[in-house]
Amino acid sequence: MTRSYFKLNRIPFVVKFYIGFVLFGFLLIGLVSLHAYIKRPEQMQSLQLYEQKLEDISVKKVSEEYYASGRAYQNNNLKITYASITIDDIKGILSKQNIGWNEISKNRIVGHDYDTNVYIELFKEVGSNRVILILQRRN
Repeated sequence: MTRSYFKLNRIPFVVKFYIGFVLFGFLLIGLVSLHAYIKRPEQMQSLQLYEQKLEDISVKKVSEEYYASGRAYQNNNLKITYASITIDDIKGILSKQNIGWNEISKNRIVGHDYDTNVYIELFKEVGSNRVILILQRRN
């Protein structure tokens, strides 16, 4: 037992410091990932509630997809595809909320709902009449 202690004592402090720093980094990333995983159902439920504001156009919904993105999968997304509708129609329905809009181009608009902290991205698919709405909730 005393021999292993002496071997550990011979390692330079800088090496011990780097190993400790790497272990701390892994622990921190693990805790952030665990927190995002635990909060995911709550975040998805809030996105579903936000989607209910768009029930007027739900008959034009083609598909929806839930996924996580971002560093350590902290961003929860709901991607909804609509057919035979324009970006202005969806923007008109959502304009009743407290949303700050930013027009990136003619076919792409992003916004942020300040009341519910939901990020919105609207864009038109190239070569089709489909509009994609991405609702994002960040942890």
